[in-house]
Amino acid sequence: MSPGSAALGAVLVSIAVIALIALVAQRRLGKHRGVSRDQFVGAFTETDVGSEIPSAVYDYYKSSVISEEFSVAPDDDYEQVLSKGDEDIDDDARFLIKKLGLRMPADYSSARAEARIRTLRDMVVWLNG
Repeated sequence: MSPGSAALGAVLVSIAVIALIALVAQRRLGKHRGVSRDQFVGAFTETDVGSEIPSAVYDYYKSSVISEEFSVAPDDDYEQVLSKGDEDIDDDARFLIKKLGLRMPADYSSARAEARIRTLRDMVVWLNG
């Protein structure tokens, strides 16, 4: 076997393993049941948060999973339910800021470092900041 074909084989095996891991994660998340979009948005009606922020957060996470039955709830934990760490949360926050047309805080890094975003509710409140 030539070095080139051995390298190609290693790449193909790596791709297969990554695809399998992604499939297992999607299946696990697909089993999670949160609340409907209306219930998610309604969880913030008693606060000063407009409906556009919880709507965007709900839609973003709902669209991240292939399963039609998957939904999220305001108190879903990033680490335990969504299997996301701090870097993932930072990426999500940046995406949502852009999607909502909000201004990125000049001190984004320190603002994010100070905020303990553990749940989707925390993200909505932080974005409303």
